[in-house]
Amino acid sequence: MHPLLANAMMDRFDALDSRTRALLIRSAPLMEEWSATFCGKKDAGGMEEWAKTHGEDEAQPESCDWYHGTWQFLRLLNMVAVPPWYEFYNDALSTLLRRRPRADVLISAAADYGMLATLHEAMRTAQATPRITIYDICRTPLRACSWYADQHGLAIECVCDNLLTCHMAPASFDLIVTDEFLTVIKSEDKPVIVKRWRELLKPGGALVTTAMIGGPTTAALRQGYAERARSLFEVHPDSFPHNTDGRRHHLLERFDRFASNHTRHMFAGEEEILRLFDGFGKVLVERTVTPGECVTPTDSYQIVAEAS
Repeated sequence: MHPLLANAMMDRFDALDSRTRALLIRSAPLMEEWSATFCGKKDAGGMEEWAKTHGEDEAQPESCDWYHGTWQFLRLLNMVAVPPWYEFYNDALSTLLRRRPRADVLISAAADYGMLATLHEAMRTAQATPRITIYDICRTPLRACSWYADQHGLAIECVCDNLLTCHMAPASFDLIVTDEFLTVIKSEDKPVIVKRWRELLKPGGALVTTAMIGGPTTAALRQGYAERARSLFEVHPDSFPHNTDGRRHHLLERFDRFASNHTRHMFAGEEEILRLFDGFGKVLVERTVTPGECVTPTDSYQIVAEAS
């Protein structure tokens, strides 16, 4: 490996703090195990929807186990977008929680417990005790959130349903938070979920979220992503639980499949964001640079939208 590439990979790996890494080493094999059971086939929505119609593999995924079962192993390599990439979360969330320490909070979809952990940190900063509800279309991230909650003595409610179509009473939440959900869903669904978030917020409530800027995920970008994952894994094999030769081959195959199927529906620019959030009373949008997934680094938006 070229020395410059090795140094860049070391910087990416070292960006993960030791507490998060230790927790991931425990939970990543569990998420892989849960995904084999809980990642069920869905008629619409979920991480497998795009892959079923655009994926390059001959055998298209029937469920999202390729995603949820691999996600935390890639987190150990700091190669998937997660809340810790965005420094604004703690300040934004703790500020809102100080205003309403008993807030009703909705985590609007989650890849794992990462967003819950970020909310938990803000709760400690604000010394707040909100009521937390987590919605996701798949039971695997909900199981991961329950595991995290059990580890830290948190009370949460988990609901497995499609946020775009399920019934929820309007004005139910003081705070809605989600990381990169806007770049997970298709362009035609973005206005649907933003309208729903606005309807679910109580007067004066707020949405806190993020969104990436970029273009389509090309075959070349996917190949580069898989190669970087493989190279990082070879540099840091000790960070992966039970890393036998057979296990090594299995994880590398998982990385390749993830790269083939994973996609983002990026934003072109700030104007697109502002149009989406036109119905909110106040919208703060700040551009920042993150480590990036297929494109490294990636410019992204940090968004706080307050309801009227």
